[in-house]
Amino acid sequence: MKNKLKLLSMTCFLLPIITVIISYIISIKLNLVASCIPNFEGCTSISRVGRYEPVKFFFKPMMYLYSLILAYYWYNYFLKIKSIKIESKFIFWIALVSVLFLALYITFLGESEIYSFFKRIGIYIYILFIVLTQFFESKLLLKNKEKIKRLFFLKIIKIKFYLSSFLIISGIILLPILIIKIDSFPEIKNIISWNYFFLVQFYFYLVFLSLKEN
Repeated sequence: MKNKLKLLSMTCFLLPIITVIISYIISIKLNLVASCIPNFEGCTSISRVGRYEPVKFFFKPMMYLYSLILAYYWYNYFLKIKSIKIESKFIFWIALVSVLFLALYITFLGESEIYSFFKRIGIYIYILFIVLTQFFESKLLLKNKEKIKRLFFLKIIKIKFYLSSFLIISGIILLPILIIKIDSFPEIKNIISWNYFFLVQFYFYLVFLSLKEN
């Protein structure tokens, strides 16, 4: 089970990042988006990378695959900690809500006017719920230090907690910047989004590191 979780957590870390990078490279080759280092220059958004044909025919299926793996990951993760008498149905359902809104966002990406709602609202709901899941899950494990030490490295769990706390605090601070229009520096929204996206996914790499082999 632990080996399965390590594989799933690494997949949750790598799959969306690789999908976005490949989609971005293809979009550049097809002159659909500008070429830059988006984490620092913000010349395009992640949504724009996967919005247009033919790139969306790769981007969407891969992100659907990610959403399915993510749901399967959370199921196995909470099943595992339940085996050591740690349980929280509330956190599990928050995790599933995040997966649901990710799937909805992917479905309506670039599709008619309905997409504009999910671009502005749906994707924020997904991010909100996945960050809350990460925070509450890390906090839950820290509250049960003695129970988890056979399965997890406590130091990595603490780093997970600090990261998720940072994501919540920074999200609250940066949300107004993402909502309002900034004519003098329009790239700032994309820069924030690309880096926030990476940190959310980096959490799963920390999960991978936190799981003990034996």
